[in-house]
Amino acid sequence: MKNHTDKFLLGFLGFGIVLYLLSMFYGGDPSSDFSGNSSKADPDIPILDTSTVLPLADTMAVLEGEISPESYTLNEETVSDTSNVLSSADTMAVLQRKISLESYTLTEETATHWKLPEHLEEISGLAMTRDNRLLAHNDERAVIFEIDYQNGSIAKSFQLSDMKNPIASDFEGIATIDDQIYLVTSSGRLYECREGTAGASVLFNVYTTGVGRDCEIEGLTYDESKRALLLMCKDARSEDLEGQLAIYHWSIDDKQLSVDAHTVIPVAEFSRHIKGKKFQPSGIERHPMSGNYFIVAARQGAIAEITPGGKVVAVREFPVQWHRQAEGITFAADGTLIISDEGAGKRARLTLYPVSDSE
Repeated sequence: MKNHTDKFLLGFLGFGIVLYLLSMFYGGDPSSDFSGNSSKADPDIPILDTSTVLPLADTMAVLEGEISPESYTLNEETVSDTSNVLSSADTMAVLQRKISLESYTLTEETATHWKLPEHLEEISGLAMTRDNRLLAHNDERAVIFEIDYQNGSIAKSFQLSDMKNPIASDFEGIATIDDQIYLVTSSGRLYECREGTAGASVLFNVYTTGVGRDCEIEGLTYDESKRALLLMCKDARSEDLEGQLAIYHWSIDDKQLSVDAHTVIPVAEFSRHIKGKKFQPSGIERHPMSGNYFIVAARQGAIAEITPGGKVVAVREFPVQWHRQAEGITFAADGTLIISDEGAGKRARLTLYPVSDSE
């Protein structure tokens, strides 16, 4: 009898062990994933932290508008994934804006003026390098100048040339992307080169954008968020753009116009803020801090700010005595607004407007 009992107990024990092993094999350890790695030791699996849940009172404050864009800190430490947040370019521009057109006091008391050398009488475009050096070019030849904007002197110049003489064309804008420099003509042709040493002739690439069929180009800047050069339209040449201001996007990766080929804004959105019925851009630059675009119009003696989505934020007029023909615009690393004016028979001028102390 005892033998039978022992055999029964051993059989029962064996059966229990088999059941345990089967449960381990098919059920798995609840602390492990399918790869066999413990989730407790996996830093990539998020753990709910109830301290980050928005209380009801805070939720109501947001809904009632008590929290403004300035309430948010937008940096790598506070934003982990913006793929589904702030998809609108205009919303992003508003949330990021620290400096706007209203941040600049366009008066003689705040401005610094430099008269430029005679060979820069027809200065057209301006651009800053990534190490905060100012580049400029004349209107009719592909000669690029580095200007010390602290005193208005010329640090160096070099030219785009495949022969002895520089390329001749109607150049209307300049932009920099890392170690590349781009010039644009009124017909929308882009010239790409690297920076040269003093007195050097540098080789270049040429790209035909085709936008010259639709309008006359008068300004160039780079939007790193779009990885695109922006070509500013001055006067429409097609009926479709009559009464419209267009900004064309040229992809630096594809070397062609982007799928969203251009942004169109009614000219009336600009002109209603100033005297007259026209607004004819002569230069454009993306603000390094807000991401908005600033546009100067030489004939109207005005400057405007728009969002990347094309909404006009503000338009202001320049002091007439200091801006006879504003052709170029850019910003220093500290936000200083820099404007270049053609000489129009006199010496060209560089004007610097610092950010207001109240900002």
